[in-house]
Amino acid sequence: MRLPAVAIAAAFACGIVLGLHPAVVRYAASHILLSSFFIFIGVLVLAGIILVRIGRPFLATVASLLSWVLLGSLGAFIAEQPLDANHVISLVEQGRIPLKTPLKWHGHLRDEPTRLPWGYGYEIELSGVELEGALHAARGGLRLNFTPHPEGTPPPDLHAGDEVAVLTEAKRPQLFKDDGAFDRRAYLAQQNIDLVATLRAPELVVRIASQTPTIGTVLARARRRLREEIDELFSSTPQAAGVCGQCPGAANAAASALAKAPDHQQDQKKK
Repeated sequence: MRLPAVAIAAAFACGIVLGLHPAVVRYAASHILLSSFFIFIGVLVLAGIILVRIGRPFLATVASLLSWVLLGSLGAFIAEQPLDANHVISLVEQGRIPLKTPLKWHGHLRDEPTRLPWGYGYEIELSGVELEGALHAARGGLRLNFTPHPEGTPPPDLHAGDEVAVLTEAKRPQLFKDDGAFDRRAYLAQQNIDLVATLRAPELVVRIASQTPTIGTVLARARRRLREEIDELFSSTPQAAGVCGQCPGAANAAASALAKAPDHQQDQKKK
């Protein structure tokens, strides 16, 4: 039973290696090439089914392995697709958006604000940025952290889907080049987070408009209420919190919390 799985994994890995070859990857952005691969894969899958039906298992196996090779190459091509011209990382790399100064970022909240040990976390789907008195289109994700002061103003009551504008100095996530170090930038990129920032004062984030409630926003609010109830339950029963800390998933939760932490807090934890 292991041999078919090994053969499929080997074929898929060979396809990835082929797709990342310098002589081939230069054509990764070609829509004709991508469309051709989709068509070839569909033809091979259909041919494999027909060959199995007519009793040609060897040819069906060859067609299946070829389809897995093409799937691996197609996955490599998709991963190498260039970013859109108005993507925030493209704009930063082209020098069109300076990250050394506070800017007003516009976007929508992807989810309900997250209550973190040091404050609150917001994930914003960017739609634009104000630069030199004009609003420029910009796509991407911004993770915003806010640490309230005990005597300060509480954060605004924001909800998923709200259109907001925040004045902050954003930057790309830290990239530790030490061997074996946690790659925070790659981890956040998998969650479509391209920039991180710290909110200095609650007055610097403004709700522009509230979105009409949808199924997604209703579910997001339900998840937030559930998290708050669980937090209250654990805070009132320290024994439950101790048992939770011994759960197998506690290490993954800690790694996720570290990835959401501001850069200066990560440095302190690493020390």
